[in-house]
Amino acid sequence: MAESSEGEYEAVMPFVLTKSQGGPFDDGAFVAGMTCGALDQELTITAALHTLPRERYIDARFLKQVDLIAMRHGYRIELGDLDEPSGWQVVRFEWGETEIDNG
Repeated sequence: MAESSEGEYEAVMPFVLTKSQGGPFDDGAFVAGMTCGALDQELTITAALHTLPRERYIDARFLKQVDLIAMRHGYRIELGDLDEPSGWQVVRFEWGETEIDNG
């Protein structure tokens, strides 16, 4: 993200498919999809390398989906501090519970 002169941030690469750029898709939904898709790709790689992903801030509105993405890859999430003004939450990843087959 590049900082504009007014202290706001603008995308380095515009999302030309969003309504604000003349496209057909809702801006918020597009950002949520890009964010969750990028996380899914990152967790695919970290799980293959058997390592824990880094801690990060995530928009708290995405947490239900982030939890499902984490579980899909064998992780669980732990929530840290919430920055109430921004609505972003600290998320840490740990290994998920493994089911033991006694069969």
